[in-house]
Amino acid sequence: MSAPLHQHHSPIEPTILASWIRALCQTLRGYGVHPEPLMRQCGMDAGLLHVPEARYPTAQVRRFWQAAIEHTGDPLLGLQMGEEIQAPSLHALGLAMLASANLSELLSQMARYCKVISSTMHMALRHDRSGSALVIKTLGGSEPNHAARVAMLAFIHRQACRLSQHPIKPTFVALAVEPTPEYSARLDNYFGVPVTLGAEQDSIGFCYSDMLEPFAGANPMLVSLNEQAIRDYLSRIERLRFADRVLEQIRRTLPEGEPRLGDIAQTLGVSQRTLQRKLNQEAQSFQGLLDQARRQQAEDLLQHSTLPIVEIGYRLGFSDPSNFCRASHRWFDCSPSELRERGRLVAT
Repeated sequence: MSAPLHQHHSPIEPTILASWIRALCQTLRGYGVHPEPLMRQCGMDAGLLHVPEARYPTAQVRRFWQAAIEHTGDPLLGLQMGEEIQAPSLHALGLAMLASANLSELLSQMARYCKVISSTMHMALRHDRSGSALVIKTLGGSEPNHAARVAMLAFIHRQACRLSQHPIKPTFVALAVEPTPEYSARLDNYFGVPVTLGAEQDSIGFCYSDMLEPFAGANPMLVSLNEQAIRDYLSRIERLRFADRVLEQIRRTLPEGEPRLGDIAQTLGVSQRTLQRKLNQEAQSFQGLLDQARRQQAEDLLQHSTLPIVEIGYRLGFSDPSNFCRASHRWFDCSPSELRERGRLVAT
């Protein structure tokens, strides 16, 4: 059951796991809303939904939540998503949850590794005489109506009931959601307790007897394997060079036109001077990374697509075909058409 996580997209900005968004898309379909047009409006590539390790920028996801709520007309869309998302879609973290010994271990896993799901999410466990509570926060803002945090708490409660094989009643649920009678009725019915709305933070509590009740499906070996996969994944993210982050952002921006140093610096949250200094420390330059990104995309598009050569040049930021031709000679020691022909000969 171990599902190793491999990094496809550098977290150059706050990101959210694509499979979490896939669950939201499935929920939208239940409302009769097609998610793909909404994703395009928010600048999201729907093709990443089926890449297990892919991630979306948080800013795009929050716009997507806004559009999703508007099109469904359901302010508690997050609650519905929390009822439907399946643990295995969270890969190694979800599989570790399914193999956990009890609710205490499950909540500890979520608190330690929640950044696999969202790099802006922070969870903390608190304990007192009455039991334990899981508190959720998101850095740098939130989705409309705290939708993602509501979804997460609903998902956790459903897993607690499923793995315990009987209903688990929280000691309390508190949400920073606007208090309305309609919201209260739906939330109270789902969690089985009166939910406090308008709270300062989103949290859920459980008594110690429920926290420590053994789960029938406990498997320490699977927990260990999947937690190691999670740690390896998070460690790879943290070790990324700054130049790798700049290069990834250049690759994302290139189809929209030639990336400018100032725009890339702003996306990364640094000044132009800081960006140049950090690249210099790694013996890199912005122009060199831009050239590297263009070279890689030129080779890929010329050998693996049927796009006209002139269009490929435009996509790479060459408004003049002769400039693209000169760059091709510098990169590959041949013209774009000759490189394309080489690719065809190799293929046959």
